[in-house]
Amino acid sequence: MQEPGWDDIRLFLGIARAGSLMAASSGLGMDHTTLSRRLSNLESRLGVKLFERAGRRLKINNSGLRLQKTAERMEANLLADMEALQTSLNAESGTVRIGAPEGLGIGYLARRVGEISMQYPGIEIELVALPQRYSLAAREADIVVTLDRPTSGSLVVRKLTDYKLGFFASRAYIESHGVPKQIADLQCHRLCGYIQSLLHTRELDYLRFGGIQLTADLCSTSIIAQRDMILSGYGIGVLPYFVARDFAEELQPIVEDEILTRSYWITIHEDFKDLGRIRLVADAVSKAAKRDRKSFGLWKSSQGANSAK
Repeated sequence: MQEPGWDDIRLFLGIARAGSLMAASSGLGMDHTTLSRRLSNLESRLGVKLFERAGRRLKINNSGLRLQKTAERMEANLLADMEALQTSLNAESGTVRIGAPEGLGIGYLARRVGEISMQYPGIEIELVALPQRYSLAAREADIVVTLDRPTSGSLVVRKLTDYKLGFFASRAYIESHGVPKQIADLQCHRLCGYIQSLLHTRELDYLRFGGIQLTADLCSTSIIAQRDMILSGYGIGVLPYFVARDFAEELQPIVEDEILTRSYWITIHEDFKDLGRIRLVADAVSKAAKRDRKSFGLWKSSQGANSAK
C-alpha cells in the first residue's frame, strides 16, 4: 500500500464534510472531476472504499468514518503545532470563529464582539448565530456556545451564564384578549413556539409544564422570528428576558410564577485550549457575560400592573 500524503487526507476531509464532490470542490478550489479522480486514487492506494456512491451524493461508510476520525486528529495536531509557532511570535492575531445559538448570538454577542475586537485588533472575529449544533472536531467553529453541557469528546467546557425566560405578550394582544393568570389559562390562547420535530436540544422545549403540554399555533426554528410574531400581536410565547429587553415598551411579562432558567456553556476543543487567539477570545466572552449577568435576569414591564387590568 502506498501511503497517502497530507494533501490526500485534506481532500478526503473536505469531501467527507461536504457530502458531495460538487459541494467540496468549491471549498477546496478544485473542479469536481479532478477531485473524483483524486478520491479514486486514494481509495486504490488504501485498498478500501471510503464512500458509497449514490448518484452525485457520497455516503461515507464505516471505513471512511474511521479514517475521518484519524484525519481530524491529524488536522487538529497540525493546526495546534502551527498555531504554537505563530503564537510564539504573536498570540493576538488570526481568525476566531464563534458558533452560538441564534438568541445569544443576535441578542447579546453581536453587541460584544466589537469591544473584544477593539481589545485585540489583530484578531478577526467571525460570529455564526444559527439555531443548530456546531462541530468543533470538524472545525465549524473554534469556540462553541451551547444550551446543554457537552458530556463527550475531548472538550474543555465551562458555564458561561444562567439566564431567565418567561411568557410574553404584546400590549395589543393583552388589550384584545386579556391576561392569562396561570399555565392552564394559556391553553385558551394562541401560542408561538419552536417546531418540535426540529428541536436540536430538549432545552428548547419551553411549552411542557408538568402534566400540561402546550401547543404552539405558529412555529419557527428562530427565536427572533418568534419574538417578532409576539410583537405583531398574534399570540403569546416564551422568550429569554435578554431577547425581550429592548422591547420592554411593547412586551409585557405574563404568568410570572412560571419563570424558566436555562444555561449557556462555552466549549473549545482540548487540542486548542492553549492557542493564544482562541483562549483570549473565549476568556473575553466569559468576562463579558460575568460582567453583564444582570442583563440575563428578570425585568419588569414599564407598563406595570395597569396593563394587566
